[in-house]
Amino acid sequence: MRQIALPLDELRGGASSSLIITPSNATAFAGLGSAASWPRHCAILVGPARSGKSLMARYFGGQGGTVVDDAETNAAETLFNAWNRAQESAVPLLLISRWLPADWNIALPDLKSRLGSALLLEIGAPDDEMIEQLLQKQLADRGAAITMDALSYVKRRIERSYAAIESFARAANAMALAENAPVNLTLVKKVLDA
Repeated sequence: MRQIALPLDELRGGASSSLIITPSNATAFAGLGSAASWPRHCAILVGPARSGKSLMARYFGGQGGTVVDDAETNAAETLFNAWNRAQESAVPLLLISRWLPADWNIALPDLKSRLGSALLLEIGAPDDEMIEQLLQKQLADRGAAITMDALSYVKRRIERSYAAIESFARAANAMALAENAPVNLTLVKKVLDA
């Protein structure tokens, strides 16, 4: 019997939302734990799409900090007010963005200089350990497992981006369901060649 992969396979209801820490994001994560020493009570967390910024922000918010997600899309007045509240209350402010503050469209010189004095926390491209752990987690969240030889093969060939890892896990799971096959070396070769 064959299964058809429906677009509903995104993630199971009990899927883990745990954050994976490897050298690619360890420095940024450690920076969240030292908010008391941030210059001007503000840090900016930047990283590629799907890199765990939101999970880190939830962790930080749970520690009592204030978070502004997609900071680059917020009005200058909103950012300026958030900055001022952080200074007055000494409650640390974490701004989240995919882009460095220099790439934000900030017209107010005062806001630009304030953001320039904030601590910059950057999430790097996924390293080998991150690729392995993310692939295993994302497949497990979808109810699949990958063999070690397949994992090793994919790790050496996949594009080094968080979005590519997620896309690969989705495609591998869909193919495994459609072919009623395990996520093994034969299957991952087909996914990578597709």
